[in-house]
Amino acid sequence: MTIAGILLAGGRSRRMGKDKALLPLPGSERLTFVEHLNAMLTTCCSEVVLVARDAEQAAEYTFAGIHTITDEAPDIGPLMGLYSGLQAITASHALVIAVDMPFVQPAVVRLLLSQPLDDALLVPVVNGFHQVLLAVYPRSILPAVEERLRAGRRDPRSLLEVARVRSIDEAQLRAVDPQLRSFVNINTPEEFANLK
Repeated sequence: MTIAGILLAGGRSRRMGKDKALLPLPGSERLTFVEHLNAMLTTCCSEVVLVARDAEQAAEYTFAGIHTITDEAPDIGPLMGLYSGLQAITASHALVIAVDMPFVQPAVVRLLLSQPLDDALLVPVVNGFHQVLLAVYPRSILPAVEERLRAGRRDPRSLLEVARVRSIDEAQLRAVDPQLRSFVNINTPEEFANLK
């Protein structure tokens, strides 16, 4: 089995006021969030795709080595981003990361990719919540994603209701990422300022 990387970047970043994917990575101001995450995934995935909302947003991502695609239909939400990304890859599974999670630790990626892969979603659980935007999805889930989209759903979390799920519990995650930094997402200028 092969693993692709899918970076979800199609949100409007309304609370941030600018595209979160293009924010400078704290501690390494020369790299943006998206460049950092793409570089990390490139080391462990057979292919990496960045899913943008539309052609206008995709034009902002002109970095070398980043393969950008667009949502099949814009402004539907992250479930459409997941669908578009899974449609675009050739691998059997994809590690999906939201682009506003810049502190994903390589050790957490290795933990996820070391698990047996089948037709189940592989989803970390932190504070009792499934972390669906840092998870491994089988490409075979596409029909269920289509069904959820037809039902008007926009969120990957809705797949938990219809798919088989294997959870990675918090103790396993803390063993490799004690502060659970991998699951910090940045949504507002205040949150971003607090990182510096």
